[in-house]
Amino acid sequence: MKLFKSLFAAGALIGATSVAALPPSAFTSIEYHVNATADSLPYATKSLNAKFKSQYDFLDFEDGTSIKLVTYLDTPDRALKNAELSIRVREHVTKPNKSKITVKLRGDDPQSFGDIKNYKKAEIDITGDKYAYSASWDIPYSPGDIDVKSVDIDAIFKLIKQDKRTWGFVGPVYEANKGKFKQTMVMRTHEWTAFAKDKRFSDEIDFQVWTPFYRKPRIYFSEFSFKGTDRQKPHLKALRDHLDAEVKKRGLHEGAHSGSKTGATFKMSEGFK
Repeated sequence: MKLFKSLFAAGALIGATSVAALPPSAFTSIEYHVNATADSLPYATKSLNAKFKSQYDFLDFEDGTSIKLVTYLDTPDRALKNAELSIRVREHVTKPNKSKITVKLRGDDPQSFGDIKNYKKAEIDITGDKYAYSASWDIPYSPGDIDVKSVDIDAIFKLIKQDKRTWGFVGPVYEANKGKFKQTMVMRTHEWTAFAKDKRFSDEIDFQVWTPFYRKPRIYFSEFSFKGTDRQKPHLKALRDHLDAEVKKRGLHEGAHSGSKTGATFKMSEGFK
């Protein structure tokens, strides 16, 4: 955190003329998360079975799944995290041309983000009563050039360096920690699209299940999520409350993972503090 603030104080952001904080009004995108179990599904399944659909009978699920592979980069002592930064490498297995590197600023207080510009989105993630602010940038890549299962660290940072939007704050952390970066374990994500049967809501709802790509440890994380704008917040909150109530009524929240999937991935990965 101290390093990150000092970078802003030094005017390290490319094109920054001041260190004015990104105002809360800039966070016009909202994503809600509702944790739920997927115990009725076979491990790392690509399809939803009848038992699962019966448990979640308040939703209609579309056919087909979207599959991605995800890994993160950082140093063993979490230099990027300490600077409120994260680097995610995500291969879109279903649609390879949508594979991308995401550089993200994330924290409880956007005041520390400074006067950033040209971000892909500024978003508030809401899980229960916990709010997390983030600003992110996407850098496309080809799975033919970078293997997410064995990441070429230098190639990733070379691509980020070419992206002038992000190198101003990633660069100093990288230069101070050359040779120390490594990747986490690879996670596989399966995602299905659903819609509430309650006709008050026509919003697209995503159901995601994360599992380690190499199936060790034998663990999974699952959740519902949906997005909208700050102007839709009352409606989105009503949908969140509806899903939360239906999940709890059926006991489908019991044993569900809570917290950050990113944080859990680092915790399971060897060699990170």
